[in-house]
Amino acid sequence: MSRRSPAFGFGLRPMALAMHFGALSLAAWHPLALADNAQQQATRHYSIPAGPLSQVLTQFSSQAGILLVGASSLAQGRHSAGLEGDYGVPQALLYLLQGSGLQAMRQANGSYTLSQRDADDSALELGATSISGIGLNATGTTQGSSSYTATGPSNTAARLGLTLRETPQSITVVTRQKMDDENMQSLDDVAQSATGISYSKNGTERSYYYARGFEISEVQFDGMPAYIGNAYSMDALSINNMAIYDRVEFVRGANGLLQGAGNPSAAINLIRKRPTRDLQVGAELGAGSWDNYRTQLDVSGPLTQGGNLRGRAVTFYNTSGSFRDELARDNQLLYLIGELDLGERTVLTLGGTAQKDNTNGYSFMGLPTRADGSFYDFSRSTSLAADWGYLDKTNYSLFGDITHSLDNGWKLTAAFNRVAADADLRSLFWFLRSSDDIFPMRINQTTYKDRQSNFDLYGSGPFEWLGREHQLMLSASTRKDTFKWNVRNQASNYPVSVDVTNPGTFPFPNTLPTTFFASDVTDVRKEKGVSAATRISLNDSLSLILGSRLSWFDYEGNRGGAESRARENGKAIPYAGLVYDLDARHSLYASYTEIYRPQSAYGVGGSLLDAVTGENYEIGMKSEFFEGRLNTSLALFQVDQSHLPVAIAGLNICGVTASETCYRAGEKVRNRGFEAELSGSLAQGWNATLGYTYNDPQFVAGPNNGDDYNGRAKRLLKLSTDYRLPGALDAVRIGGSLYHQSRMTSEDRGQVIRQGAYTLLNLHGNYRINSNLDLQLNLNNALDKTYYQSISNLNFTNAFGDPRNVAMTLRYQL
Repeated sequence: MSRRSPAFGFGLRPMALAMHFGALSLAAWHPLALADNAQQQATRHYSIPAGPLSQVLTQFSSQAGILLVGASSLAQGRHSAGLEGDYGVPQALLYLLQGSGLQAMRQANGSYTLSQRDADDSALELGATSISGIGLNATGTTQGSSSYTATGPSNTAARLGLTLRETPQSITVVTRQKMDDENMQSLDDVAQSATGISYSKNGTERSYYYARGFEISEVQFDGMPAYIGNAYSMDALSINNMAIYDRVEFVRGANGLLQGAGNPSAAINLIRKRPTRDLQVGAELGAGSWDNYRTQLDVSGPLTQGGNLRGRAVTFYNTSGSFRDELARDNQLLYLIGELDLGERTVLTLGGTAQKDNTNGYSFMGLPTRADGSFYDFSRSTSLAADWGYLDKTNYSLFGDITHSLDNGWKLTAAFNRVAADADLRSLFWFLRSSDDIFPMRINQTTYKDRQSNFDLYGSGPFEWLGREHQLMLSASTRKDTFKWNVRNQASNYPVSVDVTNPGTFPFPNTLPTTFFASDVTDVRKEKGVSAATRISLNDSLSLILGSRLSWFDYEGNRGGAESRARENGKAIPYAGLVYDLDARHSLYASYTEIYRPQSAYGVGGSLLDAVTGENYEIGMKSEFFEGRLNTSLALFQVDQSHLPVAIAGLNICGVTASETCYRAGEKVRNRGFEAELSGSLAQGWNATLGYTYNDPQFVAGPNNGDDYNGRAKRLLKLSTDYRLPGALDAVRIGGSLYHQSRMTSEDRGQVIRQGAYTLLNLHGNYRINSNLDLQLNLNNALDKTYYQSISNLNFTNAFGDPRNVAMTLRYQL
């Protein structure tokens, strides 16, 4: 029996209604919402082939129902790339006129007049306003672009506003269109689709992400990092809802220049949706397998007549069961953000989120294997969770920035981000098996508190040197993460036979007896840093990117009153890259980056081990086609990591309590590999992404020289596509995705657990009912492949992947 009804948390059902009506009032309040903007800002689907600009504009004006003056004369002799996707009239005209030197001015009577654009004229210029209907814009916004690639700048690697081709590292951008088409609801879904990224689960909510052989220890929100490297971080933090993000950027390799401490794996940057200058209203209703129901409302636009104040509100509610017995979820989210123009060159942004995720029938233990490492004959619905088990998470965030643009092209930004996460967990806890099929089981109760704060001050812009224009970025940042947890484990055990006993029959005690063992733990991580990076134009074809960070790190750990500490003072982290343009489409690049991670593990002598250090070497080639609407990349990489802690078996005399496990600095681990990626539009109406990764992390010294480092899959293949049918069937889009990974292994107590290679097929179809309404169907794991998504050890932490499931979404967009 579940401990509570699905309606809980903020008083969800009344609260959810209030949030939805509140967001709707934002649209209704604006005086231009339903009158002047209704026709011009409403999106319509266009499928206009490339051709002479005059013919393209004639076809467009006819379909859009507008009067366009001047097309027959000024458009002569010019060409247009055509138009494919859903756009409002102003956005569509911007796209059609891109590169033509022409502009379209809207008149008071609603018509448009075509004219020659002056060199300093910004009227309806691409990127002059925050228009989300175009993928080719100065902000990098992808929502409304109908694209599977991003052609705007990325700041995740060096904050120099470089495009994908200009950045000397591997970057994958999962756009809003791709997230919508594949019904990605969580960061797990996005990671499954991103080139070179994998993840594992320790329980239903606790995810760990990997790239280039190593765990990803940080995520970023609009470029500001949050630590997820604690084993229990994901018990507290909520990153399982993609409704508020425009895109997710993955920069693979070391990223110490901006991130500071971490692993040489990847940076994950979740880019939030921002307010738009035009009214936009989006709504979704979803239903799927295992009683999975969700509703979402997204409203954005000007809050004043002149548009100097803009706002956006996103609300989300989801309730679902699971293919696992006992498991049920209930999630709610409110996102508010506002932008205020303090002047012509200064913008103030302030926003926040409130999120509550409740999971009933929760267990973080997963499933065991037999003593020899083989799998039990469990059905996929098997859960060893008690029906009273749960994990309740509440997250609040507050963030903001103020950006000022100078006359010389520089931009100065001060930004902050604050996250407060609390969680309460009750679960059965497995101990090591006492015989072949018998496991001692205890009751576990844990509370978590995670407080993370960031402040960044940075500026970037051009400068002149030796007759050429270059770019420079300067940054100073400080951050603090205080993570606390209190664990209470029952001292007595329940012996359980996994093949005959239902753990849900064990009751949770009404009062916690004194036989419960309690442990209070506090980890405090502080980091300050200053960074500088520059892009030097050596000639018209060759750019040199140099950067460095000085970082000060302080770690304090408290285990039941016993304290430990680790520090790094003035740690220098270099960054270097070269980009050579072969021609207007193709570039060669090479880069070198570093990162470090202080340790809390003690050696035999009583001192902390030296910090783990990581390096990333990469060479490759990047290309772009169709004015950036299709991007490709090839990369060879080598990633090294040194001083990883290795437990000394049977030696428990270390640490501040002289009773903890002793460690030694492990030998160097090296991962060499290859990546290939394609993303964007192959033709009008045809989006696709393709990512292939081969990596082989090995010990390159010591007694394990030549051995696999972690047994994770060496090969990943990810393919996604979406195609709009031609002619009379152009209201229909069909597509799907293919995921393939090679085998993975895990060694525990001399036994090897194996999950063989497997392939997953997902399908989707979308039908455009009218210019504002779409109906979408997603079929995941269409072939109903049975596999273990995560494997770890003999006693627990092995988890099945999702069986075949279906989801239907009704999506409205004004």
